[in-house]
Amino acid sequence: MTQNNDRQATSLVSRCDATICRYNEDTRCVAGQIEVVMSGQTAQCLTFTPQDDSMDSQRPGQSTQS
Repeated sequence: MTQNNDRQATSLVSRCDATICRYNEDTRCVAGQIEVVMSGQTAQCLTFTPQDDSMDSQRPGQSTQS
């Protein structure tokens, strides 16, 4: 996340493929703030939180693009 001069937060995340994340709305991240780290050449979102307690279909931060 970044802030402009008007103090409005704007997201730098162009798309999120973590469809089971509670902050994902139509491939858009709506979290107030996120933390992303690089793991090799893959970005991993540390803010990832599943909609339920099931993490069977996708690992945290999988396919996060910025």
